[in-house]
Amino acid sequence: MKTLKFLVLLAIAIVMQACSTSKAVISHGVDMSKYTYVVFGTESTGDRELDDIIMAVENEIATTNLTVISNHEAWLKISQGMSVLTPNIHVLTEKWDGGHTYITITFYDFETNQSIAVLKSSGIGLSISQDQDIAIEAIGEKLKDVFGE
Repeated sequence: MKTLKFLVLLAIAIVMQACSTSKAVISHGVDMSKYTYVVFGTESTGDRELDDIIMAVENEIATTNLTVISNHEAWLKISQGMSVLTPNIHVLTEKWDGGHTYITITFYDFETNQSIAVLKSSGIGLSISQDQDIAIEAIGEKLKDVFGE
């Protein structure tokens, strides 16, 4: 009986270890393929203690087909008729009951400030750092689904 309890607890721990979710919602009628540039700036919200996670999310965005450019370059691209995105990245990590990490990225059109897409992920594991790693991996996969590699 003790062995059975141990195996059940072990199975639960393994399942919990790799639990992630992700979701993307694109604004109706928006052609995502016209967006090839992204501008980073002061687009993050949440606990300043999580700036490392925000930078990891920016790194995930940079590994997609989006080209990272400066504010100045963005206005030059817009004047040439190109479209530019800017993200608002929100990270929340719960620090109790095993924790849970949530990442939400809202992409805005840089020129119009219109919301274009919202991507979300969450992760839960055996530690806070594992929660964060799982959520980052899930958001990276969703970014690649939406913007390509």
